[in-house]
Amino acid sequence: MAIIDEEDIERAELYRLFASLFSREPSDELIYQFREMFQMTFNEPPQEIRMDFTALFSGHRLLPNESLYNYPPHDIPRLWGRATEEVEAFYNSVGLTIDEEINLIPDHISAELLFMSYLIDNRLLNEQKSFMEKHLLQWIPQYCDELNRQASTGFFKEVALLLKEFILTDYEENLK
Repeated sequence: MAIIDEEDIERAELYRLFASLFSREPSDELIYQFREMFQMTFNEPPQEIRMDFTALFSGHRLLPNESLYNYPPHDIPRLWGRATEEVEAFYNSVGLTIDEEINLIPDHISAELLFMSYLIDNRLLNEQKSFMEKHLLQWIPQYCDELNRQASTGFFKEVALLLKEFILTDYEENLK
């Protein structure tokens, strides 16, 4: 059995770290962890960042779900769309199911990023490549552009740029 290397451990951890930003309001600790790790330049206090989180991701302003960005030309963007079913089928194909207690739609950005970390941790390279090409690349760069436009804090503007760069770079350097 192959041993997971240091680079893959780091990749998986970055996927988990980005996933944590979209699942709930970021704690002071998480905000400062991002600032240190990525040498971010935002200057808003944590409370303002949390208010931006609520404004962005509560209601229907900028929901982070693939089915709202990746859908067939004849379809309309909607929660629980075709992408949701495809993502859930992908999870099932490697033996995973989302626990109902998690309270995330399968195509939520946090679920998809956590799934990518699972694929890395389990050295499922073909599945990483396939999931990246069929799902993450199909919507996260576009979503990040929209997040950058709509965020009112420098924190989320920078997060949008960092996540987009991370996804594109990870594909180019590790999966292409």
